[in-house]
Amino acid sequence: MTSARRRVIVGVTGSLTNLRALRMAVDQTRQRDAVLYAVQVWEPDRTETPSGAEPTSGIFPRVLHVHKAFTEALGGLPRDVDVRLVVVEGQPKVRLARLADKDTDLLVVGASTRSWRRLRLGDSVAAYCTRHARCPVLVVPPHEMAREALARRDVAWSRS
Repeated sequence: MTSARRRVIVGVTGSLTNLRALRMAVDQTRQRDAVLYAVQVWEPDRTETPSGAEPTSGIFPRVLHVHKAFTEALGGLPRDVDVRLVVVEGQPKVRLARLADKDTDLLVVGASTRSWRRLRLGDSVAAYCTRHARCPVLVVPPHEMAREALARRDVAWSRS
């Protein structure tokens, strides 16, 4: 029955902007009466993996990381929302865009202060997802203070 329900998919990194995105994703899930998929995408360091071995040791800490992000953003997992924790291996922008494959999905991603500027250039996770996801994408901007700090830093760099 839940497979027919709408989905809100949010990438989880734990950054400050991502915690805002997580809160917005929970709000959108409530409004849409949907299921929330909290997705942590990770790229294992293949140099530390013995030849032929599967890199499985990194999954459990990532599940804990997702729980920590919910705790920091909302005080814990919301009790009134159906939350599915998903940990997948791969390139974050590609995996998130592929997971959001239904017209009724909503993909929520945060834009860091660095990627906020690159959003127009198309090399950020948010830009990639807006181009490749098959559903609407909600891009959560960095907090205004972070954007102002970035602008001040750019001005300082241009003067030197």
